[in-house]
Amino acid sequence: MKLNDLKIGEEGVIKKVIAKENIRRRLMELGFLKGISIKPVLKNKSMTAYKLKGTVISIRKEDTADIEVTL
Repeated sequence: MKLNDLKIGEEGVIKKVIAKENIRRRLMELGFLKGISIKPVLKNKSMTAYKLKGTVISIRKEDTADIEVTL
């Protein structure tokens, strides 16, 4: 399942980040790491805000397609 498949309030666990190297590094620096719990809290046409590690981070939808999660 991809991160962008999670619905608002549904919690998942990051399984793998499979983006290109520069985007993968940026996402990992923001806290998108394997084993981290993540929950979407707000969505619009181009971006989604996620709560992880006690903070809310908004990223582009095309970047969320490169993150695999489990429920």
